[in-house]
Amino acid sequence: MIKKDFVTEKHLVFSFPEEKRFSFLVAREVRKELDALPMLRDMKITFNMDAIHFVDSQGFDFLVSMARDAEACRYEFELTHLLPEVVELIRLLHLEEVLGTGPTTLKSCM
Repeated sequence: MIKKDFVTEKHLVFSFPEEKRFSFLVAREVRKELDALPMLRDMKITFNMDAIHFVDSQGFDFLVSMARDAEACRYEFELTHLLPEVVELIRLLHLEEVLGTGPTTLKSCM
């Protein structure tokens, strides 16, 4: 299950309280939510990853796609509250540069 909260009109936070894995199913559900938004430009999109222990290859593909779109400054994107096992996966896949830097927060287009 995905939880979606607007902190402000331009700041959307996704959290995944009942998920332990960020899989292609979760990514697909998030994509549907994002596609339903009328305008992403100039928004800040935050993924609170505090319940996520593992990200599969499709999940990483989605996160990299989000980071690339943010890199083009279509919107601001960040991953927050990353668990050590997810940070380790990011490092093993050499995605620190793509997804940003920092031990518990990864940001793009900041």
